[in-house]
Amino acid sequence: MHPPSITPALLLLTTVQAFTSPLPRPHFHFTNGTNNWQPAFFDQLIDHQDPSKGTFKQRYWWNVDAYGGPGSPIVLQTPTERSIDQLQLMGFKRSLPYLFTLSNKAAAITLEHRYWGESLPMGKDQTTDKMQYLTLDNAIHDVVHFAKTVDLPFDRNGTSKPEKAPWVLTGCSYAGALTAWIHALSPGTFWAYHCGSAVVQAMTDLSGYFGTIEKAMPRNCSADMKRLVKHVDRVLDAGGEEKVKLKKQFGFPSNTTDDDFASALASAPSTWQSTQFASGYNNFSQMCDYMENKWPGSNYSTPGAEGVGKDRAMVGLAKWMREKFPQLPEVSVKQEEIIPWRWLLCNEPFEWWQMAGPHDGGIVPKALSKQSMIRGCKELFPPKGNATLNNSSVQEVNRKTGGWNQNKTKRLLWVNGEFDPWRPATVSAEKRPGGPLESTSEAPVWVVPGASHCSELPIMNGKVNEGARTAIQGVVKQMKTWVDEFYQ
Repeated sequence: MHPPSITPALLLLTTVQAFTSPLPRPHFHFTNGTNNWQPAFFDQLIDHQDPSKGTFKQRYWWNVDAYGGPGSPIVLQTPTERSIDQLQLMGFKRSLPYLFTLSNKAAAITLEHRYWGESLPMGKDQTTDKMQYLTLDNAIHDVVHFAKTVDLPFDRNGTSKPEKAPWVLTGCSYAGALTAWIHALSPGTFWAYHCGSAVVQAMTDLSGYFGTIEKAMPRNCSADMKRLVKHVDRVLDAGGEEKVKLKKQFGFPSNTTDDDFASALASAPSTWQSTQFASGYNNFSQMCDYMENKWPGSNYSTPGAEGVGKDRAMVGLAKWMREKFPQLPEVSVKQEEIIPWRWLLCNEPFEWWQMAGPHDGGIVPKALSKQSMIRGCKELFPPKGNATLNNSSVQEVNRKTGGWNQNKTKRLLWVNGEFDPWRPATVSAEKRPGGPLESTSEAPVWVVPGASHCSELPIMNGKVNEGARTAIQGVVKQMKTWVDEFYQ
């Protein structure tokens, strides 16, 4: 699965891509701002079903820049599938949750997800037996137990506990789904909920991830990507020397497996996920330009919707893969950050396999298969003693959580992007039974035109795009209304 002679960047790509192309979280590059966050630790239960197993130190940060004093609200950022770092904290004042604190005179708290960063119930060992306490149930109970029992350093008298002040739970992507699942399975602690790009429907076939991207692509880029993929499929099927030459053209050694190679190619359109209205010229635009032979110094003119054709597209995309891919922020994700996410995909299981399939838009090779994803699960998490992967299914997950059928919510709002690759797993999915969830006063839904993933989070999006501005302003106004209702 991981050819030893592959370049470091592409080696990490195969490590990441074969499962999760890519993680369902936004990649923002915030700058400026001040960092008035204070770190702290909370004694969290290792297993909420069996408190006798003891506790671990769960890390969190608090910020009272906007806090109105005793009895004022709390804005809790739902744990995400990553460790919390200083860059993320520095970006807070350029994000939607910051607006929640300003408009409601609230304190902000960021809670780190179990098994990430320094919040490690079983230490740094990530073998199958040590991963058993990373479950959806424990993740949900972590957040609720924290809110109910934490002794906040800035509120020693408990005047802002959930029964005395409104707690707002806010999250996007997986954290958005976790927010919605907390509402569904453990209601009553939090007063109001913001669920952005919330992937609430577990599913095996998420080929629609790529189909959604195809709709967002420039027509020349889409046309050439489809031609290229058809050629790759033919060559991989035929085998022989032509397959060896194909892989070498993109910088891969001959012993690279077909599914790893397909995963690498899928990373090109996947750069759309991190595109934001305020990001300007971005990796996705650059990738398409290279494929259309418009790299710096190129003398080619911009093609029309017909594109440049297979041969020139092959040259351009291969050049981008060799020269630009190693610079992508996704490449720097550490292995210890990826393994817990894979565990949730494989064991819970959420699955969400971004794979070739009926809804992929024709832009990824068919070697990117469900079988390769399942094989990767078994290779990464072999039995250890009596510990094995859970023999469950996405159907069981959805029966428990309600999936995308959560239509009886209270003080919960949804925000999704028209071209969010993860939209097929949200309440705004086109294939959701009955169609995308309609907006109501109790459960407002915003679908931001032209947007990708978590487009309401960066405040800058609202400064350059009318649709994002409308969503951000609407969400902040609605949350303010709900928070005020607590005190009435």
